[in-house]
Amino acid sequence: MNGGRMGATLAVLVLAACGGGDGRDVCCAPLPQSGLYATFSVGNETFSAAITDADGKAEARALWAGTSSAGIPNGELRCTAAAWNAPWSWHLAPDTIRFADVTTEVCDGTPSYVDAHCADFGPRYCPWSAQLTALRDCDADPSCPDVPR
Repeated sequence: MNGGRMGATLAVLVLAACGGGDGRDVCCAPLPQSGLYATFSVGNETFSAAITDADGKAEARALWAGTSSAGIPNGELRCTAAAWNAPWSWHLAPDTIRFADVTTEVCDGTPSYVDAHCADFGPRYCPWSAQLTALRDCDADPSCPDVPR
């Protein structure tokens, strides 16, 4: 088995082992090796993102600390699965994620809507009602510990 296939197989096995019924139990999902790992709620759905842009990381930390009102994650949409955003078949490009107070309506939607319409959705995803519910710091420690509030 080549390295690419082995990595993909391992990711599928890790995600399948998480359980939780709805497939959104991210406890087992491989986290990024650097940057921040953020989880957002949008209505009754959740999605996760890896954030590697320096300004995006500072903005996420400020939002989490309660010192910023820019709460809308905004990044380039990729219509491919990423382990940290399971079970969705899309992810936000980690080096493009920033936070905004306001965005255009065209990039708003629920994670499930994006999943069903990714190819036609648009180049960016920016859910207006997103709430940052968890933040992990993979820059500070490879175990990606939770960031305290």
